[in-house]
Amino acid sequence: VENTNEKVKVQDCELKAFYRLAERLKKGFPQLKICLLLDGLYANSRVVGICNKNDWKYIITFKEGSMRETYREYEFLKKSNKENHDIFEKNGITQQYCWVGEVLQYNNISNVNVLECVETKEDSEKKFVWLTNFNLCKDNAREIAKGGRLRWKIENEGFNIQKNGGYELEHKYSHNIVALKNFYLLLQIAHIINQLMEKGSLLADEVKKAFGSIRNLSRRLLESLRTSAFNSTEIESIESSRFQIRLQPP
Repeated sequence: VENTNEKVKVQDCELKAFYRLAERLKKGFPQLKICLLLDGLYANSRVVGICNKNDWKYIITFKEGSMRETYREYEFLKKSNKENHDIFEKNGITQQYCWVGEVLQYNNISNVNVLECVETKEDSEKKFVWLTNFNLCKDNAREIAKGGRLRWKIENEGFNIQKNGGYELEHKYSHNIVALKNFYLLLQIAHIINQLMEKGSLLADEVKKAFGSIRNLSRRLLESLRTSAFNSTEIESIESSRFQIRLQPP
């Protein structure tokens, strides 16, 4: 969000930012189990090496232009691994899966597997390919592919909800750049809180029973903030209460 100084007009490359963030994430959460869903920009040996070093799982979109030699090797090995295939059909959609293990092995990097899914629906066909360090087999290939495709779901739904779900992301609200940034950060915090209420283990069932929907709860919460005042005793009581929220599986 912030440039290094006023003279810099171009944002830093997100790949470079990833290298910095990965170090901070590992330092701040050394035991946290992480699975990264990444687009084709991140399909390189350095990213794979960082994930292996940090004991992270990854599912990375794999395109021929990202790692040409590795992609060609995958295409060659795919032909000789005909047993690594599976087909899933439902509601007129056919998904053909194939996978190859240990495709990339150099610079002390190993366990790089490639998973492919060709989806056919009526007259259209889509092809998806991913790099991953999950060990692949018929029992998990479809689930790993669903995980890889969730990257688009997360990205698209996140922006779509913030634009059209009441957050008004496209509204500037201010011509002052500081105020604009503050609004954007508050919007992200509000969306996180909303997701914890909707998907978390603390309130999800109670919300549906009492309010019917998260939107109804949000309206009631807004009115409460508009018409009620918190005193210091209530705030201190909240700060002293420890609780945990776990995200519920979809």
